[in-house]
Amino acid sequence: MPKWVKVYGVMLLACGILSSYAQQSDEQLWLDYQVSYPFGNRYLLENTTTYSTLLNPDEKWWSLNISPTFEYTLFTWLDLTSEVPIGYTIQKEGITTFEITPILGGRLHITQNRRVNIRFLARYQQRYFYQREADDWDISNRTRFKVEFYLCMNGPNLFADKLWYGIMDYEEFIVLDQQLDERYANRRRARTGLGYRLNYKHRFELIYTLQSSRDELDDSFIRADNILQLRYKMFLNPTKPADE
Repeated sequence: MPKWVKVYGVMLLACGILSSYAQQSDEQLWLDYQVSYPFGNRYLLENTTTYSTLLNPDEKWWSLNISPTFEYTLFTWLDLTSEVPIGYTIQKEGITTFEITPILGGRLHITQNRRVNIRFLARYQQRYFYQREADDWDISNRTRFKVEFYLCMNGPNLFADKLWYGIMDYEEFIVLDQQLDERYANRRRARTGLGYRLNYKHRFELIYTLQSSRDELDDSFIRADNILQLRYKMFLNPTKPADE
């Protein structure tokens, strides 16, 4: 049995364990459009536009987010990242929110340019959260820690064209001060999915995410969301594929 099949099995088992602890669950749909522009062999400008919604008709919400990102390759094994996501959410009738979330972080490449790529991402974010009906701003700080696995199925590395690859990662969100009164909470995510790189410019991903949440810092994780995510990624500046 191929190693990547065994790893997928472990990840799916982890998703099942997280789900078993949840007392409530919902289904969500996320649609992503991501544009990336690498340049100068060290820099990356990127923006992701995301529409997300709850598929439960009895408790509907939807959200639109844009996430401009700048990355700098400090070493071949370390990227420095900065991001300013901006989001607008209709959480439920009578509650709409707006959020700006500056993020700073770093990505450590444990293995790269191999069939199995392993990365560790640590980020700190400060969340400026506005509830329109209350005309009130809140500020909260949160750290995020994520381990990522990319598995090349029919090519030597992630730079091959017509490549199928597996996606697996696990992320913890930790609130450092206060919990905001909104649908976000302390949470953890386990993801597994499949990607296809047609060529340097076009990539497509289908991802399943199990997201467990809790409403307060000292509560147990009582909610699990099943998220289906569809992502189209477009890379510009194709004359320098090494900048990828």
